[in-house]
Amino acid sequence: MGGEFFYNPVTVSQYGLTVYGRYINGKDTLENFIKVADKLIEMQDSDGAFRYPFAFKYYLTDKYMESGWVSGMAQGQAISVLTRAYYMTSDMKYLESAKRSLDFLITPINQGGTMGTLKDLAPLLEDYIIFEEYIAEPNSYTLNGFMFTLIGLYDYTQIDNAKYDDSIKMAKEYFFKGLNTLKKILPLYDIGGITTYDLGYITYDKKPLVNISYHAVHIQLLHGLYSITLDDYFHEYSLKWASYVEFNE
Repeated sequence: MGGEFFYNPVTVSQYGLTVYGRYINGKDTLENFIKVADKLIEMQDSDGAFRYPFAFKYYLTDKYMESGWVSGMAQGQAISVLTRAYYMTSDMKYLESAKRSLDFLITPINQGGTMGTLKDLAPLLEDYIIFEEYIAEPNSYTLNGFMFTLIGLYDYTQIDNAKYDDSIKMAKEYFFKGLNTLKKILPLYDIGGITTYDLGYITYDKKPLVNISYHAVHIQLLHGLYSITLDDYFHEYSLKWASYVEFNE
């Protein structure tokens, strides 16, 4: 913005996961990965939030989110990096940072956090929780951000440290609650031949936002969730959505 440079917590985390993937495939990138994890700790607020240090105009509201806005996706992807850094180094600072991120992630939106519900789809769905990529009123239910966050929760459940058993149990609880929500709403993203980025076409009564690149991301994230859960529901949807972009020769 205006020629200024800002660190985006999601971009930093995704870069970290990229270099981590290269490391486990034999590349000498561990040092870079640890630098990313350290940068995330530097970026984290005392309340556990990974805040965006720039304003952002959200397309559904046509309003700016002021600098300092938060996102469930940022919290979840940071957890994915930090738990890996702890696994690689056994340094408790990464686990402590991951726990702070988890605590903020599951804080309800009305208390300043990123956890919402499906109440804006229907009042009877208020017991279904979701982690919002963009905090707005009404909720918009961005699909890729929600699934990335669920993977972060899963990564936290894989921690092996008895001192953190309570938070691991909590992460498992919210991971499975999130999966239950995902099953409930996944059909709503299928608008025939492609998926929509979010549910703004319902909660904001706007034209569905579609993008072939995000459609591919949805498919890959469903593959990832299937590999974690072995739940055929996610596998079947990934195949169905992949079929929309397959061409017969």
